[in-house]
Amino acid sequence: MPGDQAAPCASDPLIGPRADLPAAEASVARELEAVAHRAWPPLRQIEIGGWTLRASAGSSRRGNSVWAHGGVPDVPAALAAVTDFYAAAGLPPTFQQTPVTEPSQLATVLDAAGYDDTGPTDVCVAPLGALTSTSPSTSPSTSTSLAVTTAHVPGDAWLRVAGQVLATFDGQRAGTLAVLSALRLPTVYVTLTVDGAPVAVGRGVADDRWLGIYSMATLPAARGRGAARRVVAALAQWAGARGATHAYLQVEEVSTVARGLYADLGFRPVYRYSYRRAPLSAARDLPAARDGGPAGTGVA
Repeated sequence: MPGDQAAPCASDPLIGPRADLPAAEASVARELEAVAHRAWPPLRQIEIGGWTLRASAGSSRRGNSVWAHGGVPDVPAALAAVTDFYAAAGLPPTFQQTPVTEPSQLATVLDAAGYDDTGPTDVCVAPLGALTSTSPSTSPSTSTSLAVTTAHVPGDAWLRVAGQVLATFDGQRAGTLAVLSALRLPTVYVTLTVDGAPVAVGRGVADDRWLGIYSMATLPAARGRGAARRVVAALAQWAGARGATHAYLQVEEVSTVARGLYADLGFRPVYRYSYRRAPLSAARDLPAARDGGPAGTGVA
């Protein structure tokens, strides 16, 4: 959540590996990257060999970064094309670096080129059945009226809560709504109200066996009272009715409160990724896109 800027302690159970995944976990990581790409379709993309260059009007780092899921015949030439593509889009050249990024030596190439390494984020999974129960440690009083509503589009109340917590629904709202309009997978928007006032929201995307949990946001006054748990449970129940069996989410390293919640709900890490952004000289002094997509930011 905003304000939780401390790095996780060594005992943080959601810290995932950045390299050298076992074969089975590498397969899951590749699957999850493809699923996440479909869950956040870029407004524009081009292919250079096995690299997908994505641009989404600056909304989220995933939507404005290179997904290097395959090799390219000439890495220096591909890097030059990346610089040109993002310069034309008014964005800094950025790669999403995962343990299954290809070619495997790309990190070394980016190091040598002076790309920074920011925004460490863990991709975590859980069986869907573990998420459908709501048993918050702190519950509202018995006189409090709770209601959970679902919709297929983000309504005014949903956007109002999301906009107070998540950058993607604040300064990046126009680009974000354009991305969501392009999304063709089944999607649900959950809103939790307390005594008629919306206090927490979340978004779910169903893709075969997977529920993607996104855009989790709880207003400060409602935190620590089980609101996020109820939103997650509603998302899980919705996805389970559509045949999903597992959930995934992306939670940033700095989102310490969210990480505690997700660990308590039974999520486990599969891998960690970060964003590699070109130095200002290569980026031609262009502004950086801000991220707000992971589930952990207010809790892609």
